[in-house]
Amino acid sequence: MDKLHRFLCVLAALVIVLFVGYDVHATVNITVDPEITRSIQGISELDRTVYFSMCDSGSRFDKRCKDEEMYDYLINELGIVFGRRLGVVKGLKSIVEEDPSRPGYVNIELLKKHLGKRRYRPSDKFINDMGENLDVAAHGNHNSYPEFMGKHTTKDTISGDHAEYLPENIDAAAEFSAAVLKYGYTDFDRPAYYEPINEPHWGFFKGDHLADWHMKTMEAVHESTPDVKVGGFCMSVSYMYRDLYRVFRGYVDFIDKTDCKMDFYSFHVYDFFKWEGDNYAGRVTSGLPLEGVLDIVPNYTVNKFGKEVPIVVSEQGGYVNEHDGDFQGAASTLKIAEKYFPGSGFQWDMKRRSIVEFIHVSTIIANTMVFMDHPHVIKKSVPFILFDPYRWDPKYYASLYVPYEFEDKSRLVPTQQHNFYKFFKGVDGRRAKVLSSDTDIQTQAFVDGSKLYLVMNNLADEEESVSIEMPRARKLSVRRLGRNEDFTLYYTEKKIRFTKEIKLAGRESVLLIADYGRSIKSKKTINEVPCYGDRVDVAVKEAETFNVKVPNAGSLDYAFLRIGISRPAGTDKGIKVWFNGKPIEIPLETCVDRLEDHDKRDYASCKIVPLPVDLVKKENKVKVAFNDDKPGSVGSVVIRAAVNNSN
Repeated sequence: MDKLHRFLCVLAALVIVLFVGYDVHATVNITVDPEITRSIQGISELDRTVYFSMCDSGSRFDKRCKDEEMYDYLINELGIVFGRRLGVVKGLKSIVEEDPSRPGYVNIELLKKHLGKRRYRPSDKFINDMGENLDVAAHGNHNSYPEFMGKHTTKDTISGDHAEYLPENIDAAAEFSAAVLKYGYTDFDRPAYYEPINEPHWGFFKGDHLADWHMKTMEAVHESTPDVKVGGFCMSVSYMYRDLYRVFRGYVDFIDKTDCKMDFYSFHVYDFFKWEGDNYAGRVTSGLPLEGVLDIVPNYTVNKFGKEVPIVVSEQGGYVNEHDGDFQGAASTLKIAEKYFPGSGFQWDMKRRSIVEFIHVSTIIANTMVFMDHPHVIKKSVPFILFDPYRWDPKYYASLYVPYEFEDKSRLVPTQQHNFYKFFKGVDGRRAKVLSSDTDIQTQAFVDGSKLYLVMNNLADEEESVSIEMPRARKLSVRRLGRNEDFTLYYTEKKIRFTKEIKLAGRESVLLIADYGRSIKSKKTINEVPCYGDRVDVAVKEAETFNVKVPNAGSLDYAFLRIGISRPAGTDKGIKVWFNGKPIEIPLETCVDRLEDHDKRDYASCKIVPLPVDLVKKENKVKVAFNDDKPGSVGSVVIRAAVNNSN
């Protein structure tokens, strides 16, 4: 028996070794039909102005960018637009005077005279290139209002190095903002979206002052410049799922206080990383967690107020949360560089900073892929990429150009941030039907003329094999953006032979451009309709059931079930689901380990699975349970139902 026992142990160990050494990942199947137009809540065309801007106001860019070749490359070749202005009333304290007849208010007539001298007159070429308006989202700086309006503070906002105040006289502050927006800009550079303050201190979330100020500002701006949308409150984070949706409750409290009447609501979207062992890890919102965020917010407002709310994201990206040395993430990038490519000097520094630039660019891509899948709510999303760092640290990580040797401003050197725009260059047109078997591979397809653009982004650290079913094209090229073994960023473009199989490295983004040599006509349209569950932010003990109405059940091309969840770290990351009484398999995402916060606080995701259309009814019951008996919450349950429409 001892010999038999030893033999069985050895055999079991051998089986384990063979199993672990074998790649058990199934091939990802992606099916594209370029002749079927995919609409989302009635929106089929890609609006590039929403997604592919840089973090720049655009004002005087035709004069600031003195190199004509650089201007043409950025604006006309890469198709970059403008996205964000920091500061509207800031800088005007020196010219603002209190109205002697209205204590606490600005002398508007005097302000008009000063602002008239500052108004920007763009060149005809710039107007021709950019259109009637730059479509910029603006938000105000902290502590920008004149002291004669009074200072509204709380015990939390007046302490520390970053003491903040809001204007106490909100009527006067609203009038001031409205006057600046009207008289300080032309129709060309006037912001399309206005958030009165950038990332207000959390201490202002309590009470009504913040909400009342935003509402007063919106009313005043609408009266003077109706085209400007006013919203907020520009929350600094987007992890609504944190601590079992505690952050979400604080966010929608502002929506409730403004009675869901703002033109839009807003937050910034960032991933926060630090070096852990042999890789970067941290708070990851990009990808699946963000899908859940963009479901729960409109789900809440539809249930309570009967409408989906527009959302503006005036900053988004990925940040290495280290503050030591000259570069962001200096300690970890130096450690990596010394291991893989020791050296010194400017070129070495540029290579070292590309480690952080990959994190930023790849996070921006992951966010953008989500935003493009929610055009019915996302009205603007701005990558936090500056044109140049002149007014910032010359070594700042998030800029398109840096001065040569970080000192010579007459010679600008491009950074790896360009590759976000190079990757998406030319992507335009109508959405095409595309289905993927794996949520780890974010997938979008667009048709423009004779070209099909198939965009894929691998959210996981592991390589994925992808089988692609689409019509054979005359010409095929591929763009790849990813991470080298030394953690630096790579970007490649090349022509390839037509293929139906492709591999995506871990965290790699791939764009296939298929040219069919003739215009691709749309023969059919499907319209994806988000159908929201009857509850949000539900704590699950044993199991909870959600009711979801699908009005067009019976005429569906396909349907997907989407369940946003939040769980404490260390709990089981799988869920059990019964759809109208039948069990539905919910695969565990390959990127699951990246989604558990490095502080070991929580794990969040959005489980997205296809539904057999014959199971979808007008009234559906979705029962959700976790695989263990530990705490957890469901943020939202949504069915994306693709309704067959005729062209």
